[in-house]
Amino acid sequence: MKKDPNYVAAVEKAIAEKYGAETVQDFRAAWGEDKEKEYLRQLKEARQTKQKKKINEETNTSFYRIKKTKKIKKTERLCPVCKTYSFSMKDDLYMNRFKCCFACYIDFVEGSEDRWKQGHRPDQERIEAALLRRRK
Repeated sequence: MKKDPNYVAAVEKAIAEKYGAETVQDFRAAWGEDKEKEYLRQLKEARQTKQKKKINEETNTSFYRIKKTKKIKKTERLCPVCKTYSFSMKDDLYMNRFKCCFACYIDFVEGSEDRWKQGHRPDQERIEAALLRRRK
């Protein structure tokens, strides 16, 4: 099914008229260094809060005890560009914003965000060269 750009524009215009122009703007348009620092602080705070929560719940009866383990939501930790696994909170920001880890952002995206958003990706040779350089 092909989307009609005129229909999409009409819907965005109607939403903007009813709720204000801010509702149809891309959140990345107003993204800056201050917002990035605040996002990283909130991310760190959320992780600390999550770690403090009790993972196991217990149900006690007179004859037995049932322990229920909560499922912990897994986040995507593998960079789709370089296939590197990461534990860094900094990578979470770039995974959400650019669909790549921080190292790939530095190597391939920084300075050419517009091309990246349009779908340009590095070829396999460039990725392998970057991985070799990172290992040194």
